[in-house]
Amino acid sequence: MNTRSLLALCGAAATASPLAAQSMRTVATSRPIGGERVVHAMVEFGAGVVHLGAAKGTDLYRMQLRYDADRNAPVHRYDPRTGILRLGLAGNGSAGLRVTSRAQMAQRADFDFSPTVPLILEANLGSSDATLDLGGMTILSLTVRGGASRSTVTFATPTKGECTRADFALGAAELDVSGLANAGCAEIRVDGGVGKAELSFDGTWRRDLTAEVSLAMGGLTLRIPRGTGVRLVASRFLSSLDAEGFTRTGDTWTTPGFDQAKHKLTVTVNASAAGVTVAWLPTP
Repeated sequence: MNTRSLLALCGAAATASPLAAQSMRTVATSRPIGGERVVHAMVEFGAGVVHLGAAKGTDLYRMQLRYDADRNAPVHRYDPRTGILRLGLAGNGSAGLRVTSRAQMAQRADFDFSPTVPLILEANLGSSDATLDLGGMTILSLTVRGGASRSTVTFATPTKGECTRADFALGAAELDVSGLANAGCAEIRVDGGVGKAELSFDGTWRRDLTAEVSLAMGGLTLRIPRGTGVRLVASRFLSSLDAEGFTRTGDTWTTPGFDQAKHKLTVTVNASAAGVTVAWLPTP
């Protein structure tokens, strides 16, 4: 393998029980940039705490894990010919990725990717408490899936490249995404069960944005800068809508001067029992 790797396996702290000490392991691995044009990264982490962000220096990617070795094993596979990268944890056959112990909840993962190499990112985060800091990265497309915990995604600075779409899927989880104007993704889709979602369209606008949100229950909050032309379309019955400054026509709510607005946002909501709130941010 021509991968630069740092590997360290160690027990847990001496204060833990002997059994727990034997089950917790750590591992770290990285690879330098080698002329890649695109990396398609698939991240898998079932339970614990996850941070994902930009790598420093000349790293193409870097992974650091602390994991329950009784139930999981680290995954690190990269094919430089195709640019396909798999990182994270896989069940070792005893209990899969189900959350069955405190040790699994004590797991932690840090994934970092080069901000200069175009990235297709798929993150399956299960019941993890996840933070993704994607500002300044070169994102071509993004998929984030969560189960029963919280996912926070931030684009603090504008991304590079042309992001075609961002997909977020949540079960009973909470999703908070900020800086969606900085992300610049042409299409945004949120598909959820009984969780709740907050989407903030702050940042530097490069194009008009389109979002589609499907929620069975829970609630949706849209944070939008004042002056943005907004069209909100409800394809199914909404239990409540708190949206000051809109004019309603049938199942469509529109801000005055939508057609003349410098920046436009169209949101389609498919929600049978979710309430929708629009919170206005200060004009940029």
